[in-house]
Amino acid sequence: MAKVTAYIPEPAPQYEAENQRQIIEALATMQQQLNFSFQQDLKNEQDAFNYFLS
Repeated sequence: MAKVTAYIPEPAPQYEAENQRQIIEALATMQQQLNFSFQQDLKNEQDAFNYFLS
């Protein structure tokens, strides 16, 4: 299972461009972590399957 440790800042009561940039950056970081973790999970699963067959 993928483990994600990304902090997503709370939106400000008033619109602030800097706050929105921080939120977008945090979401991009989370996306990268999920993509990387998913690929690693697939590799681990395939390795376990190959070990089982051998």
